[in-house]
Amino acid sequence: MMRKRVALIFGGRSLESDISVITALQALAALKESDYEVQPFYLCDGDFYMRGVDDISAFTPFEKSAHLKTVLIDGVFCSLRKNKLKREFRPDVALICCHGGEGENGVLQGLLDFNGVRYCSTGVPGSAVCMDKAAAKSVFEHMLLNVVQHVTVATEEFEREGERVMTECERALDYPMIVKPASQGSSIGIRAAHDRAELREALEVAAQFDKKLLVEEKLVDFAEVNCAAYRRNGRVIVSATERPVATGETLTFEDKYISGGKMSGCGRILPADVGEELNAVVRSVTERVYRAMELRGVARVDFLVDRRRGKVYVNEVNTVPGSMAFYLFEPLGISFTELLTDLIEEGASGSTQRVCAFRSPVLSYYGRGVKGGKNASGEGVKGR
Repeated sequence: MMRKRVALIFGGRSLESDISVITALQALAALKESDYEVQPFYLCDGDFYMRGVDDISAFTPFEKSAHLKTVLIDGVFCSLRKNKLKREFRPDVALICCHGGEGENGVLQGLLDFNGVRYCSTGVPGSAVCMDKAAAKSVFEHMLLNVVQHVTVATEEFEREGERVMTECERALDYPMIVKPASQGSSIGIRAAHDRAELREALEVAAQFDKKLLVEEKLVDFAEVNCAAYRRNGRVIVSATERPVATGETLTFEDKYISGGKMSGCGRILPADVGEELNAVVRSVTERVYRAMELRGVARVDFLVDRRRGKVYVNEVNTVPGSMAFYLFEPLGISFTELLTDLIEEGASGSTQRVCAFRSPVLSYYGRGVKGGKNASGEGVKGR
């Protein structure tokens, strides 16, 4: 039996592109001794590059000319040589390791659907909604889940009428507040605000990264708790919980990736030290969100747990979490290699986008001497 061919796709036009490189190289190392034929593809400026993209040195900096540029055509990655297309790799399934950008907002998923390529992550609708934190909160509210009080701000509106926007935030929310870009991850552009001056500064920082901003009421005594899930043989596997440890008031990009000089550098407590009962609530809600939002592959749900009131708030969903959140499944006895194998097998067994055939006679009517919107008898042709 032929080995399954896996296109490992990472990179993309995203502020988190560097993080995706690390995730992809971790996955590549974990799959080194597997039975799969794994071909890495680095997504850069809308093109896929292969050959030599399996080592960290290729990205410091990335030189396009040193690698083979390919395009995805009819489910095959092809290169262009002397004005002729050459077939390079036809994947059985794609393992998406992109964080943010088109790799997580549904654009890449749509391209793969269009080409009939199966993949190991959430589809277009779920990816698009989860990428937009404001839209995701609307879904959580519709599910009658707890979300913190929040206001959505258009960057253009803030830049045009900053005073009015800040006044509206203050009317709706109490200080302190948290300001963040609506569609960024890895804690990029997030600031806390304790007064109007800090609110302005936080909005100005977040506005550099997104066209839509989210302003939330900051909980006073809370813990950030994360939990992940994926599907194995049709059954949803829910991970252990974790509490990432921040060095300051909020968890920063540096806390996550630079502290200690390693990926996911911040400390973490597994399971999260919020008590058995609240951990059970977190795990239960994680599975509920995973099912209700029709998520696929690994998805990590991030929560805010109010210790004082014993209340759990859903914060956001990461459809392609850093390092594929493998460390959250290790306490369950699931290794990184086993997790990736499960993802690949589940993704490869899934169906590609299908459209039921519907045969309509409408064009044959239009083809019977139709001129100037009239049929052969001179009568006007009615539309729908």
